[in-house]
Amino acid sequence: MKTGYKTLFLVFALFFCAFPAHADPVTDGLKRARAQEKAAVIYFYSQYCPYCDAMDSNVLNDNVISASLKKDFVYIRADIDKSPGLARKYQIRGYPTTVLTESSGRIIVKIPGYIPKKDFQRILSYLKGKHYKTMTLGDFLRDSG
Repeated sequence: MKTGYKTLFLVFALFFCAFPAHADPVTDGLKRARAQEKAAVIYFYSQYCPYCDAMDSNVLNDNVISASLKKDFVYIRADIDKSPGLARKYQIRGYPTTVLTESSGRIIVKIPGYIPKKDFQRILSYLKGKHYKTMTLGDFLRDSG
């Protein structure tokens, strides 16, 4: 092989090794959850969804909720407008949808729609306390209300 072709091949090979295929944000986040041994909260949203905007403003940007999401969980935001295949892959039927998973990635529950702040805090308590091992989310919300 001529020197010019060897150099070109080396540059080509280094380029593809330096930039591996990027997985979707959910897959990346679930890998972090497994590595950190933390449950994950996956928030599927659309930029064109007024309920998603309200959830961001009224719930997810709350100081207490935001701090808990950062400290206690792996928080994953999945913009379906940028990654339209995510909705099909994770069988999301409407927006917003919040999905809770164990650190292993096993889905505990999918919660469609806007979730009021008080309920979202209780949902985070359900996940953090691992109550999903002994009861459904519905039972927990009914009993802790």
